[in-house]
Amino acid sequence: MLRSVVFPLLLFLALVANGASSSQACTSLRVKTTDGGIFYARTMEFPTSPTAVVAIFPQGTPMRGTLPDGKDGGLTWTAKYGFVGMRDYAPPIVSDGMNEKGLVVGMLLFPGFAGYQSYDPALAAKTIANFEVANWMLSSFATVDEVREGLKGVRVCEAPLPLPGGATLPLHYAVHDAAGGCIVVEYTEGQLKVYDNPLGVMTNSPPFDWMLINLSNYVNLSATGVPKLDLAGFSIHQTGQGSGMLGLPGDFSPPHRFVRTVALAQASLPVTGPDNGVTLAMTLIDSVDIPKGTVRQATPNGDNYDVTVWSVVGDTQRLRYYFRTYDNKNWFMVDVARALNDAKAPAAIPVGGQPSYTDVTGTARPAQ
Repeated sequence: MLRSVVFPLLLFLALVANGASSSQACTSLRVKTTDGGIFYARTMEFPTSPTAVVAIFPQGTPMRGTLPDGKDGGLTWTAKYGFVGMRDYAPPIVSDGMNEKGLVVGMLLFPGFAGYQSYDPALAAKTIANFEVANWMLSSFATVDEVREGLKGVRVCEAPLPLPGGATLPLHYAVHDAAGGCIVVEYTEGQLKVYDNPLGVMTNSPPFDWMLINLSNYVNLSATGVPKLDLAGFSIHQTGQGSGMLGLPGDFSPPHRFVRTVALAQASLPVTGPDNGVTLAMTLIDSVDIPKGTVRQATPNGDNYDVTVWSVVGDTQRLRYYFRTYDNKNWFMVDVARALNDAKAPAAIPVGGQPSYTDVTGTARPAQ
Protein backbone atom coordinates (compact mmCIF):
# COMPACT_ATOMS: atom_id res chain seq x y z
CA MET A 1 0.00 0.00 0.00
CA LEU A 2 1.10 3.54 -0.72
CA ARG A 3 1.29 5.30 2.62
CA SER A 4 2.60 8.51 4.07
CA VAL A 5 6.26 8.71 5.02
CA VAL A 6 7.99 11.26 7.21
CA PHE A 7 10.32 13.87 5.78
CA PRO A 8 12.32 16.49 7.68
CA LEU A 9 10.20 19.63 7.79
CA LEU A 10 10.24 20.47 11.47
CA LEU A 11 10.09 24.21 10.82
CA PHE A 12 7.00 23.77 8.66
CA LEU A 13 5.43 21.57 11.31
CA ALA A 14 5.98 24.18 13.98
CA LEU A 15 4.38 26.86 11.83
CA VAL A 16 1.38 24.66 11.08
CA ALA A 17 0.95 23.78 14.73
CA ASN A 18 1.27 27.34 15.99
CA GLY A 19 0.21 29.54 13.13
CA ALA A 20 -2.43 27.78 11.04
CA SER A 21 -5.18 29.89 12.61
CA SER A 22 -3.55 33.04 11.27
CA SER A 23 -2.18 31.72 7.96
CA GLN A 24 -5.33 31.81 5.91
CA ALA A 25 -4.46 33.20 2.50
CA CYS A 26 -5.40 30.68 -0.17
CA THR A 27 -7.55 31.67 -3.15
CA SER A 28 -9.02 29.69 -6.04
CA LEU A 29 -11.07 30.74 -9.06
CA ARG A 30 -12.53 29.49 -12.32
CA VAL A 31 -12.54 30.97 -15.84
CA LYS A 32 -15.01 29.94 -18.54
CA THR A 33 -14.22 30.77 -22.18
CA THR A 34 -16.85 31.46 -24.83
CA ASP A 35 -16.09 28.14 -26.51
CA GLY A 36 -16.69 26.10 -23.38
CA GLY A 37 -13.18 25.82 -21.95
CA ILE A 38 -12.79 25.59 -18.17
CA PHE A 39 -9.68 26.95 -16.46
CA TYR A 40 -8.82 26.86 -12.79
CA ALA A 41 -6.30 28.91 -10.81
CA ARG A 42 -5.19 28.78 -7.21
CA THR A 43 -2.58 30.13 -4.79
CA MET A 44 -1.02 28.55 -1.72
CA GLU A 45 0.21 30.77 1.09
CA PHE A 46 2.22 29.84 4.15
CA PRO A 47 4.88 31.56 6.27
CA THR A 48 7.40 29.15 4.81
CA SER A 49 7.39 26.52 2.12
CA PRO A 50 8.07 22.82 2.44
CA THR A 51 9.92 21.29 -0.45
CA ALA A 52 7.02 21.29 -2.90
CA VAL A 53 6.95 18.97 -5.89
CA VAL A 54 4.45 18.13 -8.60
CA ALA A 55 3.45 14.58 -7.72
CA ILE A 56 2.30 12.09 -10.36
CA PHE A 57 0.00 9.18 -9.49
CA PRO A 58 -0.92 6.82 -12.36
CA GLN A 59 -3.99 4.62 -12.58
CA GLY A 60 -3.76 1.58 -10.36
CA THR A 61 -1.90 3.26 -7.53
CA PRO A 62 -3.02 1.62 -4.24
CA MET A 63 -4.01 4.00 -1.46
CA ARG A 64 -5.20 3.70 2.10
CA GLY A 65 -6.95 6.08 4.49
CA THR A 66 -5.53 7.27 7.79
CA LEU A 67 -7.48 6.96 11.04
CA PRO A 68 -7.69 9.67 13.75
CA ASP A 69 -4.92 7.95 15.72
CA GLY A 70 -2.59 8.50 12.76
CA LYS A 71 -2.42 4.84 11.81
CA ASP A 72 -3.42 3.02 8.65
CA GLY A 73 -6.66 1.07 8.79
CA GLY A 74 -9.09 3.29 6.94
CA LEU A 75 -10.60 3.04 3.48
CA THR A 76 -8.52 1.16 0.93
CA TRP A 77 -8.86 1.92 -2.76
CA THR A 78 -7.03 1.76 -6.04
CA ALA A 79 -6.73 4.84 -8.23
CA LYS A 80 -9.34 4.59 -10.99
CA TYR A 81 -7.93 7.75 -12.57
CA GLY A 82 -4.39 9.01 -12.67
CA PHE A 83 -3.69 12.53 -11.45
CA VAL A 84 -0.98 15.12 -10.89
CA GLY A 85 -0.85 17.71 -8.15
CA MET A 86 1.17 19.94 -5.86
CA ARG A 87 2.54 17.95 -2.92
CA ASP A 88 3.74 20.13 -0.08
CA TYR A 89 2.61 18.54 3.19
CA ALA A 90 3.98 15.00 3.13
CA PRO A 91 4.08 12.13 0.66
CA PRO A 92 1.67 11.14 -0.81
CA ILE A 93 -0.62 14.06 0.08
CA VAL A 94 -1.46 16.57 -2.64
CA SER A 95 -3.12 19.82 -1.65
CA ASP A 96 -4.19 20.57 -5.21
CA GLY A 97 -4.38 18.62 -8.44
CA MET A 98 -5.98 17.60 -11.74
CA ASN A 99 -6.84 14.12 -12.95
CA GLU A 100 -6.95 12.61 -16.43
CA LYS A 101 -10.65 13.49 -16.79
CA GLY A 102 -10.14 17.17 -16.02
CA LEU A 103 -11.45 17.03 -12.46
CA VAL A 104 -9.65 19.58 -10.29
CA VAL A 105 -9.57 19.59 -6.48
CA GLY A 106 -8.05 22.20 -4.20
CA MET A 107 -7.70 21.91 -0.42
CA LEU A 108 -7.69 25.37 1.19
CA LEU A 109 -7.20 26.30 4.83
CA PHE A 110 -10.42 26.72 6.82
CA PRO A 111 -9.34 27.78 10.34
CA GLY A 112 -11.83 28.36 13.11
CA PHE A 113 -14.72 26.55 11.43
CA ALA A 114 -13.59 23.11 10.26
CA GLY A 115 -15.22 20.34 12.28
CA TYR A 116 -15.07 16.86 10.78
CA GLN A 117 -17.22 13.79 11.20
CA SER A 118 -16.86 11.79 14.39
CA TYR A 119 -14.90 8.57 14.21
CA ASP A 120 -16.88 5.34 14.39
CA PRO A 121 -14.68 2.21 14.65
CA ALA A 122 -17.44 0.24 12.95
CA LEU A 123 -16.96 2.49 9.89
CA ALA A 124 -13.17 2.42 9.87
CA ALA A 125 -13.16 0.78 6.44
CA LYS A 126 -14.98 3.86 5.05
CA THR A 127 -12.81 6.45 6.83
CA ILE A 128 -10.18 8.79 5.38
CA ALA A 129 -8.29 11.68 6.96
CA ASN A 130 -9.26 15.25 6.16
CA PHE A 131 -5.90 15.78 4.43
CA GLU A 132 -6.52 12.80 2.11
CA VAL A 133 -9.68 14.18 0.53
CA ALA A 134 -7.97 15.58 -2.58
CA ASN A 135 -6.17 12.28 -3.25
CA TRP A 136 -9.41 10.35 -2.82
CA MET A 137 -11.48 12.61 -5.08
CA LEU A 138 -8.88 12.93 -7.82
CA SER A 139 -8.21 9.20 -7.97
CA SER A 140 -11.88 8.16 -7.83
CA PHE A 141 -14.12 10.54 -9.77
CA ALA A 142 -14.47 12.25 -13.15
CA THR A 143 -17.18 14.85 -12.44
CA VAL A 144 -18.55 17.06 -9.70
CA ASP A 145 -21.76 15.01 -9.62
CA GLU A 146 -19.77 11.84 -9.01
CA VAL A 147 -17.94 13.53 -6.14
CA ARG A 148 -21.22 14.71 -4.63
CA GLU A 149 -22.58 11.15 -4.69
CA GLY A 150 -19.33 9.59 -3.51
CA LEU A 151 -19.21 11.78 -0.41
CA LYS A 152 -22.28 9.96 0.91
CA GLY A 153 -20.29 6.76 1.32
CA VAL A 154 -17.14 8.00 3.03
CA ARG A 155 -16.31 9.28 6.52
CA VAL A 156 -13.91 12.22 6.74
CA CYS A 157 -12.28 12.52 10.15
CA GLU A 158 -9.56 14.79 11.47
CA ALA A 159 -6.18 13.12 11.75
CA PRO A 160 -2.62 14.29 12.41
CA LEU A 161 -0.35 14.89 9.46
CA PRO A 162 2.28 12.17 9.01
CA LEU A 163 5.00 14.44 10.38
CA PRO A 164 6.80 14.55 13.73
CA GLY A 165 4.53 16.10 16.35
CA GLY A 166 1.23 15.21 14.72
CA ALA A 167 -0.07 18.64 13.69
CA THR A 168 -3.53 18.89 12.12
CA LEU A 169 -4.80 21.15 9.37
CA PRO A 170 -8.29 22.68 9.11
CA LEU A 171 -9.31 22.31 5.46
CA HIS A 172 -12.21 22.71 3.07
CA TYR A 173 -12.36 21.73 -0.57
CA ALA A 174 -13.01 23.32 -3.99
CA VAL A 175 -14.01 20.87 -6.73
CA HIS A 176 -14.27 21.70 -10.46
CA ASP A 177 -14.86 19.54 -13.52
CA ALA A 178 -14.22 19.94 -17.24
CA ALA A 179 -17.88 20.74 -17.93
CA GLY A 180 -17.84 23.76 -15.61
CA GLY A 181 -19.41 22.16 -12.54
CA CYS A 182 -18.15 23.52 -9.23
CA ILE A 183 -18.92 22.72 -5.62
CA VAL A 184 -17.48 23.66 -2.25
CA VAL A 185 -17.22 20.88 0.34
CA GLU A 186 -17.03 21.84 4.00
CA TYR A 187 -17.25 19.96 7.27
CA THR A 188 -18.53 22.07 10.17
CA GLU A 189 -19.71 20.87 13.58
CA GLY A 190 -19.33 17.29 12.41
CA GLN A 191 -21.66 17.73 9.44
CA LEU A 192 -20.95 17.53 5.72
CA LYS A 193 -21.98 20.64 3.75
CA VAL A 194 -21.89 20.68 -0.06
CA TYR A 195 -22.54 24.01 -1.77
CA ASP A 196 -23.05 24.66 -5.46
CA ASN A 197 -20.59 27.38 -6.48
CA PRO A 198 -21.79 29.20 -9.61
CA LEU A 199 -19.13 31.90 -9.16
CA GLY A 200 -16.23 29.45 -9.08
CA VAL A 201 -14.34 31.44 -6.41
CA MET A 202 -13.26 30.24 -2.98
CA THR A 203 -10.96 31.52 -0.24
CA ASN A 204 -10.86 30.53 3.44
CA SER A 205 -12.91 31.38 6.52
CA PRO A 206 -15.77 32.06 7.29
CA PRO A 207 -17.84 29.32 5.63
CA PHE A 208 -18.82 29.59 1.97
CA ASP A 209 -22.48 30.48 2.56
CA TRP A 210 -21.38 33.50 4.62
CA MET A 211 -19.08 34.59 1.78
CA LEU A 212 -22.03 34.65 -0.62
CA ILE A 213 -24.16 36.70 1.76
CA ASN A 214 -21.29 39.15 2.27
CA LEU A 215 -21.31 40.00 -1.44
CA SER A 216 -24.49 42.01 -0.77
CA ASN A 217 -22.29 44.65 0.84
CA TYR A 218 -20.66 45.33 -2.55
CA VAL A 219 -23.60 45.55 -4.96
CA ASN A 220 -22.43 49.05 -5.94
CA LEU A 221 -19.25 47.81 -7.62
CA SER A 222 -19.10 48.17 -11.40
CA ALA A 223 -16.51 47.95 -14.12
CA THR A 224 -18.00 51.11 -15.63
CA GLY A 225 -16.76 54.45 -14.33
CA VAL A 226 -19.24 56.70 -12.55
CA PRO A 227 -20.28 60.01 -14.20
CA LYS A 228 -19.37 63.36 -12.74
CA LEU A 229 -21.51 64.62 -9.91
CA ASP A 230 -23.01 68.11 -10.33
CA LEU A 231 -23.62 69.95 -7.09
CA ALA A 232 -24.92 73.47 -6.65
CA GLY A 233 -22.35 75.46 -8.58
CA PHE A 234 -19.67 72.79 -8.33
CA SER A 235 -18.88 69.56 -10.24
CA ILE A 236 -17.03 66.55 -8.84
CA HIS A 237 -15.14 64.60 -11.50
CA GLN A 238 -13.46 61.23 -11.52
CA THR A 239 -9.80 61.31 -10.65
CA GLY A 240 -9.18 58.69 -13.34
CA GLN A 241 -10.33 55.34 -14.68
CA GLY A 242 -11.65 52.76 -12.23
CA SER A 243 -14.15 54.86 -10.29
CA GLY A 244 -16.82 52.17 -10.66
CA MET A 245 -14.74 49.90 -8.45
CA LEU A 246 -14.40 52.42 -5.62
CA GLY A 247 -14.70 50.43 -2.41
CA LEU A 248 -13.24 47.22 -3.87
CA PRO A 249 -11.37 45.61 -0.94
CA GLY A 250 -7.63 45.58 -1.34
CA ASP A 251 -6.42 43.76 1.76
CA PHE A 252 -5.54 40.08 2.01
CA SER A 253 -8.22 38.90 4.45
CA PRO A 254 -10.24 35.91 3.16
CA PRO A 255 -13.59 37.75 2.84
CA HIS A 256 -11.98 40.63 0.97
CA ARG A 257 -9.98 38.38 -1.33
CA PHE A 258 -13.25 36.59 -2.10
CA VAL A 259 -15.02 39.84 -2.99
CA ARG A 260 -12.08 41.14 -5.03
CA THR A 261 -11.67 37.91 -6.98
CA VAL A 262 -15.40 37.64 -7.74
CA ALA A 263 -15.51 41.27 -8.89
CA LEU A 264 -12.48 40.96 -11.17
CA ALA A 265 -13.50 37.60 -12.60
CA GLN A 266 -17.01 38.80 -13.37
CA ALA A 267 -15.87 42.13 -14.83
CA SER A 268 -13.21 40.62 -17.11
CA LEU A 269 -14.18 40.53 -20.79
CA PRO A 270 -15.01 37.06 -22.12
CA VAL A 271 -12.19 35.32 -23.97
CA THR A 272 -12.12 32.55 -26.56
CA GLY A 273 -9.67 29.69 -26.92
CA PRO A 274 -7.45 27.79 -24.51
CA ASP A 275 -4.45 30.12 -24.72
CA ASN A 276 -6.59 33.12 -23.84
CA GLY A 277 -8.29 31.16 -21.06
CA VAL A 278 -4.93 30.32 -19.50
CA THR A 279 -3.78 33.94 -19.82
CA LEU A 280 -6.89 35.27 -18.10
CA ALA A 281 -6.65 32.73 -15.29
CA MET A 282 -3.00 33.62 -14.71
CA THR A 283 -3.80 37.34 -14.73
CA LEU A 284 -6.67 37.02 -12.26
CA ILE A 285 -4.74 34.87 -9.80
CA ASP A 286 -1.93 37.45 -9.84
CA SER A 287 -4.28 39.89 -8.10
CA VAL A 288 -3.99 38.01 -4.80
CA ASP A 289 -0.23 37.43 -4.78
CA ILE A 290 1.22 38.32 -1.37
CA PRO A 291 4.63 40.04 -1.29
CA LYS A 292 6.67 38.95 1.71
CA GLY A 293 6.20 41.34 4.60
CA THR A 294 2.73 42.62 3.73
CA VAL A 295 1.00 39.89 5.79
CA ARG A 296 2.69 39.02 9.07
CA GLN A 297 1.87 37.41 12.40
CA ALA A 298 3.75 38.10 15.62
CA THR A 299 4.98 35.00 17.46
CA PRO A 300 7.24 34.51 20.49
CA ASN A 301 10.02 33.66 18.04
CA GLY A 302 9.52 36.68 15.81
CA ASP A 303 7.22 37.54 12.93
CA ASN A 304 5.90 34.94 10.52
CA TYR A 305 5.32 36.21 6.99
CA ASP A 306 2.69 34.75 4.70
CA VAL A 307 3.82 34.63 1.09
CA THR A 308 2.38 33.13 -2.07
CA VAL A 309 4.45 29.96 -1.98
CA TRP A 310 3.10 28.74 -5.32
CA SER A 311 0.35 29.34 -7.83
CA VAL A 312 -1.19 26.87 -10.27
CA VAL A 313 -3.45 27.07 -13.32
CA GLY A 314 -5.32 24.07 -14.69
CA ASP A 315 -6.43 23.78 -18.32
CA THR A 316 -9.13 21.10 -18.22
CA GLN A 317 -9.53 21.21 -22.00
CA ARG A 318 -5.95 20.29 -22.95
CA LEU A 319 -5.14 18.64 -19.59
CA ARG A 320 -2.28 20.98 -18.77
CA TYR A 321 -1.21 21.87 -15.23
CA TYR A 322 0.83 25.07 -14.93
CA PHE A 323 2.75 26.17 -11.84
CA ARG A 324 5.16 28.79 -10.56
CA THR A 325 6.70 29.62 -7.18
CA TYR A 326 7.46 32.69 -5.09
CA ASP A 327 11.14 32.56 -6.05
CA ASN A 328 10.59 31.78 -9.72
CA LYS A 329 7.81 33.68 -11.48
CA ASN A 330 8.30 31.80 -14.75
CA TRP A 331 5.33 29.54 -15.48
CA PHE A 332 6.04 25.84 -16.07
CA MET A 333 3.67 23.30 -17.58
CA VAL A 334 3.01 19.60 -17.02
CA ASP A 335 1.17 17.70 -19.75
CA VAL A 336 -1.07 15.60 -17.53
CA ALA A 337 -1.84 12.87 -20.08
CA ARG A 338 1.80 12.45 -21.07
CA ALA A 339 3.03 12.49 -17.47
CA LEU A 340 0.57 9.75 -16.54
CA ASN A 341 1.36 7.71 -19.62
CA ASP A 342 5.07 7.83 -18.81
CA ALA A 343 4.64 7.00 -15.11
CA LYS A 344 4.55 3.33 -14.15
CA ALA A 345 4.61 4.20 -10.44
CA PRO A 346 4.22 7.40 -8.39
CA ALA A 347 6.77 10.01 -9.46
CA ALA A 348 7.59 13.66 -8.77
CA ILE A 349 8.70 16.74 -10.70
CA PRO A 350 10.80 19.30 -8.75
CA VAL A 351 9.62 22.90 -8.63
CA GLY A 352 11.32 26.17 -7.80
CA GLY A 353 14.88 26.88 -8.75
CA GLN A 354 16.33 30.10 -10.00
CA PRO A 355 14.35 32.07 -12.59
CA SER A 356 15.68 32.53 -16.08
CA TYR A 357 14.92 35.55 -18.21
CA THR A 358 15.45 35.53 -21.94
CA ASP A 359 17.98 38.16 -23.02
CA VAL A 360 16.51 39.84 -26.13
CA THR A 361 19.06 42.63 -26.35
CA GLY A 362 20.54 41.20 -29.53
CA THR A 363 17.20 41.24 -31.35
CA ALA A 364 17.21 45.04 -31.73
CA ARG A 365 16.64 46.17 -35.34
CA PRO A 366 16.53 49.59 -36.99
CA ALA A 367 13.24 51.33 -36.35
CA GLN A 368 10.89 51.55 -39.35
